[in-house]
Amino acid sequence: MVRRFRVDSGTGVALTHALGPWASLPVVLLLAVAGLSLGAGRDRRSASARGWLAAALVLALVALCEVAARRLLAGAAPFARVSIGGGVWVAVFVAYALVVASRREMGRHTPAGRALGAAVPTGIAALLASGRLHDLGILMEYRNWADRFWTEVARHLAYAAISVGVAVVIGVGLGVLAYVSARSERSVFATVSLFQTIPGLAMIGILVGPFAWLSHTVPALRAVGFGGLGWAPVIVALTLYALLAIARNTYAGLAGVPPATVDAALGMGMTRGQVLTRVQLPLAMPVLFSGMRTAAEQTVGNATLGAFAAAGTLGLFVTQGLAEQSPDLVLLGAVALVVLALAVDSLMRAAQRLITPRHGGTEAVA
Repeated sequence: MVRRFRVDSGTGVALTHALGPWASLPVVLLLAVAGLSLGAGRDRRSASARGWLAAALVLALVALCEVAARRLLAGAAPFARVSIGGGVWVAVFVAYALVVASRREMGRHTPAGRALGAAVPTGIAALLASGRLHDLGILMEYRNWADRFWTEVARHLAYAAISVGVAVVIGVGLGVLAYVSARSERSVFATVSLFQTIPGLAMIGILVGPFAWLSHTVPALRAVGFGGLGWAPVIVALTLYALLAIARNTYAGLAGVPPATVDAALGMGMTRGQVLTRVQLPLAMPVLFSGMRTAAEQTVGNATLGAFAAAGTLGLFVTQGLAEQSPDLVLLGAVALVVLALAVDSLMRAAQRLITPRHGGTEAVA
């Protein structure tokens, strides 16, 4: 997509048309990936070939977009820019999905699987570090917002981390309460499920009035930035949204502990409280941690609500881009959000493997 200036609607240009002598390369790679995907077997060697070829296709498409941008900008107006079109984004998404599927067939935790999983992120990071993508519109927007960008990334992560941390404390308590008290189970899950039915913007709007009143009434709260706008409504809203996955998985994990194990612990002289803390909760940890991982992933996405409460986050770039009719700025925020979500998911999976016992539980139910 070629734009005469930043907010121009632009003119679509086929990537193969803009590449000149390089035009055949993406076509050949696409046909090769398609051929391997349709004709290859399910053994690890075939999966490896398909995965590495798909990874090469992802990196080639990204690199060739810069080649096309350089050719299209030659002799263009000073404020012209080139944006990656929808067709290229779809091709990149499909190719990366093949990388993920091939890695799963190879074994995600095998050396070959780990190497394949790291190939695309490492390659794109190398292209970015080399400065070879600087002619693309999304990178131009990044340069315009570079100082603010990393501040908002840090704020986005901080809101998500605080919200999930508070939700873990409250959600685990609610899950335990629902498990030990059948009378409380229905009310606990009805309450945390209710929060999920309220749209994000509506939740922020509901909290603005009471929080503004509290800030005006209690000067100590106002002194720490608590108010109708800012961090307070965002963190509270994110915490409320994260409760369901954690509370439900806590309850499911405790309910999944074999009754014979509980009876054996009671027979050894443990109290009910000791059985809960020393036996049931450790055995429920795999399911509980899966709920935490689900909550963390959801919270990273929901944290964009901060843009609607004057609290920043990556949602700022999406809303600002929409207001300015700048697709590249919208993509900057959206792509950064996807990368952040994938990184958080990878970290949570690694933490889950380290913390939870290998013999425990099942995967998340939330």
